[in-house]
Amino acid sequence: MPALVSFDLILLGLKDPGPTGRSRFASLMARLTERDPMEFNDPAAMKGAPLFEAISAQRAREITGLLEEAGILVEIRPVPGRPPSGDREVVATRECPRCGFIQPAGDPECQKCGLIFAKWEREQIQRMQRERQLEETLTKLVQVREEWRAKAKRYLERHPLPDGAVAPFQKRLHHGEIPFARLESAEGPILMTSRRMLVTKGGTTISIPYEIIADVDVGGGLTLKKDLVNLQLKFAGPLPVGQEQLKSLRLQVTKESATMRDVVMDWAFARSFVCGSCGASDMDFRVQRGKVHVRCMHCATDHEVDLEEAVAIPLLSE
Repeated sequence: MPALVSFDLILLGLKDPGPTGRSRFASLMARLTERDPMEFNDPAAMKGAPLFEAISAQRAREITGLLEEAGILVEIRPVPGRPPSGDREVVATRECPRCGFIQPAGDPECQKCGLIFAKWEREQIQRMQRERQLEETLTKLVQVREEWRAKAKRYLERHPLPDGAVAPFQKRLHHGEIPFARLESAEGPILMTSRRMLVTKGGTTISIPYEIIADVDVGGGLTLKKDLVNLQLKFAGPLPVGQEQLKSLRLQVTKESATMRDVVMDWAFARSFVCGSCGASDMDFRVQRGKVHVRCMHCATDHEVDLEEAVAIPLLSE
C-alpha cells in the first residue's frame, strides 16, 4: 500500500516586494483561494507560513507554476502520513499587461482596468512590425548616406574646395557630413554638403535638406548687378526660418556660381524623404510648433524633420 503524503506550499518571498508585486500577490491568491484580496495585502507577515496545505503533488506543481509566473517564491514541503484533502481544479490565469491584475486566462478583457486583451496583443504585433520596418528603413538610410558621401568625395577629387571655403560654416557641420562645393551670392556664401545646403541670408545660416527642395530655377527677373543671376529654391513644404515660413528662397548668385546649376539640381532632385514605417517617399509637408513635419501618404505615419541632420524621424505611437 503506497505511503500517504501531501504537500504544503510555504511562502519564501516576492521577487518584487514593492507595491506592484504585493498587488500581484494579493490578486492571484484571491483568485486561487476565492477569498478576499485584503487577506493577502501583507505578504511580508505571511513569509514562512503555508499558503496552501495538504494538497496533492499534481496540484502543488500547478499552483507553484502559477505563483512563479507572478514572481511569488514558494517551497514545496512534503508531509508524510497525511493524505491530501480534496483538490479544487486550478484555473489558468493571466496578468493584465496594463495594471497587473491577475484573472482567469479566458477572460476577454481585464476585470480591473477594462483592457481588451486581443486588441492589446494586436497592437503589440503591429508595433513590432513597425519597429522592424523602421530598422530596415534606417539601415537603407545609412547605405544611401554612404553613397552620397562617396559621391561628394568624387566631386571633391575633380573640384577641390579652396582654402577657407568651409570656415564660415565649420561650427554647423556634423560628424560624417562632407562639404564639397561653395557658391557665392549677394546674400552670403552657400555651402553644399553630402547632407544639405547651408545658405547665408540676412546674417542667418539656413539649413536646407536636399529632400525638402522641390524645384530649382536659375535666371529671370531683376538682379542687383549685371554679373549676378537669380537662383530660386522652391520647397515641397513650408520651411520655418525665424518667425517666417518660406515656400521658396531667392538668392542672387555670381555667374560663376550659376554654372553649378546642374550640380544643385542633381542633388536636389535625386533626394526625397522616405517613410520610416513603410518606406514610401510620397510625403505631405507642414509646419507644427515651429518644426517641419511630414506625413506618409501611404500609411499615414507622421514624422518630424531634423533640418540639421536632414532626416525625417517617425513618430511611432505608443
